[in-house]
Amino acid sequence: MLLPFQVTKNITLLGSEFFNLYLVKGETYAIIEGGVSGITYPFLEQLSQLNVPPEAISHLIILHSHFDHMMVFPTLKGRYPWMKIVTSDLNRAIFTSERIVAKIFDADRKITLALEEKGVISEAPNLQPAPAFPLDITVHEGSVLDLGKGMKMKFFEIPGHCPDCVGPFLEDEGAFFSSDGAGFYIPPNFFRPNYWYRLDEAEKSLDKIKEIDPEILCRGHYGAAIGKEIVRKHLQMARQCIEDFKAFVLEKINSGWSVEKISQDVNVRFSKGFLELFPAEDNYRLWSLLVQRTLEHFGIETEER
Repeated sequence: MLLPFQVTKNITLLGSEFFNLYLVKGETYAIIEGGVSGITYPFLEQLSQLNVPPEAISHLIILHSHFDHMMVFPTLKGRYPWMKIVTSDLNRAIFTSERIVAKIFDADRKITLALEEKGVISEAPNLQPAPAFPLDITVHEGSVLDLGKGMKMKFFEIPGHCPDCVGPFLEDEGAFFSSDGAGFYIPPNFFRPNYWYRLDEAEKSLDKIKEIDPEILCRGHYGAAIGKEIVRKHLQMARQCIEDFKAFVLEKINSGWSVEKISQDVNVRFSKGFLELFPAEDNYRLWSLLVQRTLEHFGIETEER
């Protein structure tokens, strides 16, 4: 997709292939998803191309508290303090923890340096860690944010990837914003399970999105799935990749493989596409966590845990 990309009359996909932001137009505008700080300047240029003035933007919506979905917003909030940051109730504690916020800024700095080294971006804001991350409005299951002109988004809690993940649904547009709550897709046809929090909750969240049956699935990475059948296929494949990974981990554990060996194997084979931007040790750590979450789901203890 060439960006900006018009998903519907009132939804525009911005940002980059790897880090998606969505501009939703009502009486005012909302930006859903916040990417990494490295795409701040390209994103601002995209807004300028669309003739969207900053004063028309009322809300900045964070769908979960991972750094690659929120770090354009510190610059926007600093420049335009009237923009209200919206996120899950659960993030009150996270956004006021100096230790956690420092980790978020540090992770963003690492990926921004990687983007610069690979020539994906030429410059980025020099963000300074803060004792807290700004937060103005919190939402939970059933919360509604009304942008006017029929643009009402209803929020659903979709944990599994992380405990605070929420997904707004714009019924009039048939669009559900899943962030990373509907599995991790890399084109053309690779799915990776990403239940860093809980496997069973990830499965329930996929079932919840399936029940909503949206026309459009707005992902946090690699754009939007458009068309009911395409969305259904995405959800089916996301669920299947969980089943496949569960079976793989059980097979290897029963064959005597250690958690470390399983993690090394999947890290080498499956850290592809966008994931190659991350330091190898970070990818390994995440794969290891995924293996541990899988074993926890089955109540299997290992010496390495």
